[in-house]
Amino acid sequence: MAMESAAARAKIPCAACRILRRRCLKDCILSPHLPPTEPEKFVAVHWVFGANNVCKMLQVKSDLKSMRFPLLDRGDAVTSMVYEAKARLADPVYGCVAFVASLQRQVSHLQSELNAALAEAMVLRAQLLEALSTSPIHSQPQDDARISKERDLEAQSCFWEWSGTWGEENLGTEDPVP
Repeated sequence: MAMESAAARAKIPCAACRILRRRCLKDCILSPHLPPTEPEKFVAVHWVFGANNVCKMLQVKSDLKSMRFPLLDRGDAVTSMVYEAKARLADPVYGCVAFVASLQRQVSHLQSELNAALAEAMVLRAQLLEALSTSPIHSQPQDDARISKERDLEAQSCFWEWSGTWGEENLGTEDPVP
């Protein structure tokens, strides 16, 4: 099966070699990452970075100082270059930084919405506790004082659970720190 794939790869050039109209060798550095079925990836990368520069970045030389990407990381490097190239073609000034900035604005907006919803929940909880404490259901004054104190403690614990939980220092963490 390995012989078939090597033979097939020798017959069908990778997207880079096909677009550059050159012979695709067995040890072509781009063939594992740019299949002939996806030429648009190479076109974007070639337009932004240049084919020669991409090959230089991916090749591993014997000198340790000039090693760019290890063999295991080449696929991730090509994926990253394709993503950056497509973003740069879509937005020539900012590239993928525009997408990151947009996501940061969304996070900030959602953070403010969450804080507003939490504040509203606190107000509604306080109103509920106030309504329950003034209700004529309880007849004994000792029980009213005990229940009122328990409700106040619940309100305080609720406040401490939610206040500061989603501050900016906790962005990116899985579990908020109370």
